[in-house]
Amino acid sequence: NGRFSIIDVIGTGGMGRVYKAIQSPLDRIVALKVLNPSYGQGGRDPNFQRRFFLEASLTAKLRSPNTITVHDYGKTDDGIFYIAMEYVEGQTLAQVLSANGPLPWIRVLHIGQQICRSLREAHKAGIIHRDLKPANVMLLSEEADQDLVKVLDFGLVKLVGTDEPEITQAGMMLGSPLYMAPEQARHIADARSDIYSLGVLMYQALMGRPPFMAKESVDAIVKHLSQKPPRFAEVRPDLAVPAEIEAVVMKCLEKDPDRRYQSMDELLEGMRAAASSQGVSGLFGDPRGITTGVRPALTAPQSAAAASPLPPPLPTPPPGDGDAARTRAERSAPSPRVGSGVTPAPAEQSLALDLVEEVPRPGRKYLLAAAFAGSIVVGASIVLVLNRPSTPTQARLAPPPPPLAAPPERAVEPPPPAPTPAPEPVRFRVVTEPAGARVMMGDRPLGTAPVEFEIPAGENGIAEATLSLSLDGYVPLTLTARGAGPTVTVNQKLVRKRTSVGGRKARETKSTDDGYKDDPY
Repeated sequence: NGRFSIIDVIGTGGMGRVYKAIQSPLDRIVALKVLNPSYGQGGRDPNFQRRFFLEASLTAKLRSPNTITVHDYGKTDDGIFYIAMEYVEGQTLAQVLSANGPLPWIRVLHIGQQICRSLREAHKAGIIHRDLKPANVMLLSEEADQDLVKVLDFGLVKLVGTDEPEITQAGMMLGSPLYMAPEQARHIADARSDIYSLGVLMYQALMGRPPFMAKESVDAIVKHLSQKPPRFAEVRPDLAVPAEIEAVVMKCLEKDPDRRYQSMDELLEGMRAAASSQGVSGLFGDPRGITTGVRPALTAPQSAAAASPLPPPLPTPPPGDGDAARTRAERSAPSPRVGSGVTPAPAEQSLALDLVEEVPRPGRKYLLAAAFAGSIVVGASIVLVLNRPSTPTQARLAPPPPPLAAPPERAVEPPPPAPTPAPEPVRFRVVTEPAGARVMMGDRPLGTAPVEFEIPAGENGIAEATLSLSLDGYVPLTLTARGAGPTVTVNQKLVRKRTSVGGRKARETKSTDDGYKDDPY
C-alpha cells in the first residue's frame, strides 16, 4: 500500500511471513507480519476480521518495556492483513535453549519476572496471550541487561489458530499444545491460563524439556489434562534446582486454575520469596548485579597463609594470676584474617560475609615492658601477703537472723480473653465475556473487567457486594456477588443489544458499538 518497503524475510510459518521492512514516511525499520491471504477470505473464520482489528487495537495500547510494540496494523486493498511491529535484534528463548540446554535458575527467574510484568499489563487491559511459549519470547542483549525480554504475538495467536504448523527449532517441538493449559482444551481461558503456560516455559528452561513430551498434539493435550508433571529430580537429577524454585513452577502447573497463582502479581511475589530463601535479593534487574548471598564453604581451599604452621599455644597461666593472665592471653591471641583460608565456624550462617578489621599486634618492646610491669605487680602482692597480720584461727560466729515471714500470696488474676480477630476481607475477581466491562459498586467505580477488589467479610466470614456491569453495545446488568474467601471469582457473560439497521445491510467499514473499526484508516 506504499507505506512499507520490504528489505528481507525474517521468518515463515503456517500463518504467514515476517519481513524486515522500512515504514514510510518515518523511515523506521519495522518487523512486518503479513498473514496468509486465506485469512482475509472469510471462509476459514467468518469473524476473523472483526476480532483481528479489535485485539490489534488493544495490543497497540500496551506500553510495557517487556512487550513488543505494535506501530501499525491494517488490511490492504486486496484483502491481506498485516501488523507492523517494533524491530529488535536478538534470539528467541527457544533458540537459546536449543543452543545451551537448561539455564541457571537465577537466570530463569530473571527472564520469568519480566514475562510476568509484560503479561500483568496485558491482563489488566483484558488481553490474554493464549500462546506463551519460548518461540514467542525474545531475549535482547543490551548494556544495562543481558536478557531483556520482549514478549511477542499478544492476543493474535488465537486468531490465526493453534493447529497451524509452527517454525521448528533444531529438532525441538514448539507447537502450542506443549504449553497449553488444561482448560484451553475445553475452549476456556483466562489470565490463569497464561500462568500455566509460563510455568511450562520455566520448567523447560530449568530442565531442558517441557514437562510433557508428545509427537502428536492430541497426546500432549491429554497429558496436560490427566498427568502430573514429573518432579525435577526425576527428569534431571544432576541439576541442583532449589526446592523453593521448583515449588513455584509446580504451583503454576496445577490442573485446577483456583490452585495456581491467581495473578501475575502473586506469581512475582512467589518468585521473590523463593529467591530470598536462597539469599538472592533485589528485583533481578540485571543478572550481573544480583546480590547472591555467598554462604561460607565448609571446606575452604588452603592458601599460603593457611599452609604455614600455626604458632604454638600460649602456656596456661599458673593459679593465682587471675584475670590479668587471662587478659594477656586473650590480647596476645591472633585475630582471624579475612581471606587467609581459615574460616571460623559462625554461630549462624548469614547472607553476606562481614569483613573483620584486624587489631594491630603489639611490638616486641611493648611486650617486654608489659611483662616487666607484670612481674613488679606480682612481687608487690607477695610482699603484702607476707606482711599481713595473722588472724585468729577460730572466729565467734554471730547467731543467724530469724527467718523473715513470707508475704501473703496475691491471687493471680487470669489474663483477659484475647479479642476475637476480625474476619479477613474477601477478594472478589470479576471476569466478563467480552472483557472490558465497567464494574461499579453503587457510585464507586471499581475498574474494567477483569478486575479485583476486596470486600470486608461479616462475622460468618462471608462478604457480599451488589455490582453493576456495563459495556457499550451490551445490555447493562446488576448482580449480587456473595461468597467466602480468600478469593471469589465471578464470571459473567454479557448479552449484546439488539440493533436495527432499517432493513439495509450495514457498510463494512462502519464503526460498531463496541469501539472497533474494520479499518483504522
